[in-house]
Amino acid sequence: MQDTINRLKLLSKKELEQEYLIIFGYFASKGYTKSYLIKEIIWREKYNKLPEDLQNRINKLVNEYERTKSVNIKKVKKLDVTVGTKFIREFKGEKHEVTAIENGFKYKEKTYKTLSAIANVITGTHWNGKKFFGVAYG
Repeated sequence: MQDTINRLKLLSKKELEQEYLIIFGYFASKGYTKSYLIKEIIWREKYNKLPEDLQNRINKLVNEYERTKSVNIKKVKKLDVTVGTKFIREFKGEKHEVTAIENGFKYKEKTYKTLSAIANVITGTHWNGKKFFGVAYG
């Protein structure tokens, strides 16, 4: 990794922008400094990339923001969960772990359709499941 960092530090900003374009498939924002370009390239090499659908959603939001200087929050409110995602919440001193499965969520060997149903089981009262597990927008 240090070899890559050293190699990138030797490149001009224009060369880094070209490398960024090759790696990310789109131009770097105009305000990116040389050091920020290096950090972005290193991060990408170290952690690879986001899933394509998520990256596309992010790109659309960035483009919308650059065009309008605002983002329609209704477009980003939907919670997309990948199978295998774990939700962990401590409640009244007890750790609760939920796993996303194909058509719902698994909690203590039982399947539930929504996070809210699980939050209700855990708390004994009505809860918004996304808020309970800390994944709600807004």
